[in-house]
Amino acid sequence: MLVPAGRQSARVHPAAHPRFRLGSMTDLGLPDHSVAGILSWFSTIHLPPPELDGVLAEFRRLLVPSGRLVIGFFDSDDEVAAFDHKVCTAYRWPVDEFSARLTRAGFTERERSRQQSPERPDRAYAAIAATKEGDSPTAGR
Repeated sequence: MLVPAGRQSARVHPAAHPRFRLGSMTDLGLPDHSVAGILSWFSTIHLPPPELDGVLAEFRRLLVPSGRLVIGFFDSDDEVAAFDHKVCTAYRWPVDEFSARLTRAGFTERERSRQQSPERPDRAYAAIAATKEGDSPTAGR
């Protein structure tokens, strides 16, 4: 979900009608600094680990300064690990490692959440809320 620039959030602006857009996470075809927030809820779980940094760079490119990213993923206690998922391979990430990737991409972690579902003891879930930092030429590299 992309929240257009100028609108803080649907919660703050209940009359706002966020636009939804179908596209590739690697190139959403939107202008730089054109969205205030991105919700990536388990959208990156099928990306092979080497592709994650490029997607985070695309998210950063789209966000306005201090824009917000909330990203959900499968949690791992020890290492990035592939596992069978309904459609194709998915990946678990240790929260600290995922946070480090966000930092390298130019984000600052603001909050994290980890959860284990009693219905799915084989799956742990995590989410990180982050903000985009500075727009200097080297930020996010």
